[in-house]
Amino acid sequence: MSVIKILKNRNFIFILAFALGFLIGDSAGTWIKHLAIPALAIVMVASLIQFPFENFLNFKSLIKPALYSILVCYFIFGAVVLLLAKLLIRDNQLWIGFVLLACAPPGVAVPPFTKILGGDEKFSIIGMVSTYIAIMAIFPLAGIIFIGSNFVQPLKLIILFVEVIIGPMIVSQILIRFKWDKYITRHRGTIVNWGLFVIIFVVIALNRNLFFKDLKVLGIISLISLISILGLWLLLNLILKKLKFKSSIRKSLVLFGTVKNGPFAATMALSLFSEKASVPGAIFSIFLIIYLIILSFTARKNE
Repeated sequence: MSVIKILKNRNFIFILAFALGFLIGDSAGTWIKHLAIPALAIVMVASLIQFPFENFLNFKSLIKPALYSILVCYFIFGAVVLLLAKLLIRDNQLWIGFVLLACAPPGVAVPPFTKILGGDEKFSIIGMVSTYIAIMAIFPLAGIIFIGSNFVQPLKLIILFVEVIIGPMIVSQILIRFKWDKYITRHRGTIVNWGLFVIIFVVIALNRNLFFKDLKVLGIISLISLISILGLWLLLNLILKKLKFKSSIRKSLVLFGTVKNGPFAATMALSLFSEKASVPGAIFSIFLIIYLIILSFTARKNE
């Protein structure tokens, strides 16, 4: 395998992020937290160029995919994660981290994995855009309900939304309008993976001491992440089969209920709260990567 192929390999990039975070965490300094927002913004732009908004003008055809995706991504996943966190977590900052994870949008891997697994790609694309628009209402509401009315300064939240959601949406559509997206599309996977590298590295580096000193907390967060992903995978498959959803739609919805944007949750936690609050998003991302690897191997075997 050539050096270029290695540098484009998602698994190598993520393992390197964890390794460097553990190795140089103490010397990295708190200034590195400011790298997370620009990295997330780049990831969002590279991801959103897949979705030209002109394809979403037929409103009637959008209602069901949008509502189902929002229900599964935010309300069903959120209920499971917050119930587990309420039962098992006693630290307020970690609780905040799980609230942010519960109201994080779906991961950027949903549309490509929908295609890999034989799901309904159009359904997933509509759901993806809908959930990213819905988060601008769901995020502050969830914060007020589960954290408190003064959980964050409104102006700071608006600035963050502009930086990581509204801004990337506008930039992505400008790139599409002028047909510049083709230059990014060629390297989209690499751009997204190295953007996530920065976020994962920052979170691991800033929380290095917690990982080494508090293995019990680490184990509890890992357990919640594992149950949230595998438990919801089993539960959603069972419920959607009972409700007689088409196989292709079911596969799309299962992905919306299990593939959450952990780096988004971690970045928002770093920007709005504390390093400790970013840990649930980071740990969840580890289990999500393993889950996606298993799904990709399963898909290849079925082929």
